[in-house]
Amino acid sequence: MRRFHTPPGWPEPPSVRWRPPKGWAPDPSWPAAPVAWAFWVDENRYPVRGPIGRYGGPRVWPIGVVAAAAVLLAVLVITTPFGAGDPVAGSRPTLDAAPPGIGADVPVEEDSSVAPTPAETVTVTPTPTRTSISPTPTPTPRRREALTPTPTLSTAPTATPVRVTEAVAFRSCAEARAAGKAPLRRGEPGYSRDLDRNGDGVACDRGNS
Repeated sequence: MRRFHTPPGWPEPPSVRWRPPKGWAPDPSWPAAPVAWAFWVDENRYPVRGPIGRYGGPRVWPIGVVAAAAVLLAVLVITTPFGAGDPVAGSRPTLDAAPPGIGADVPVEEDSSVAPTPAETVTVTPTPTRTSISPTPTPTPRRREALTPTPTLSTAPTATPVRVTEAVAFRSCAEARAAGKAPLRRGEPGYSRDLDRNGDGVACDRGNS
């Protein structure tokens, strides 16, 4: 079922089944409808064709004009006889025969009293072409610049002094204490397992005499 679809800003119709009467037009104070607005839609709001003669639907006069034109064309086809004005079949237009004497061969008399003029012979002497020889330029020798070699500075490696640790050996913890080296830890000069009796890694301490 199709129904009237009002544009935005227009008042809602009194009911869903309301249709604008014939000759109805919107109030000029209402906003203009958007371009290509569908004034008639179905129950799924898809655009459909509106009733004939109603606002938004097809007008009456175009249909009448089309019907009248169709009737007039049918009358012309029926009343016009077929083949009227056509030339008779099989007849072809012919050209009138030319009067005698026109187009006949007319002999042309040659005048033998006039002697032909001999053609003049023209002798053309070729003009010598001058050839100019340009001297070949002597190439200028390029000067070779002597390149002075850049002296390369050689850096002598600096010798890193090696610290020489003198081997220190104590025969007893008394010597280590006298030298001020006690107690001695493992890895230090003068440490030995003989001085570290308890094997704790520290020699000449209180536990080792």
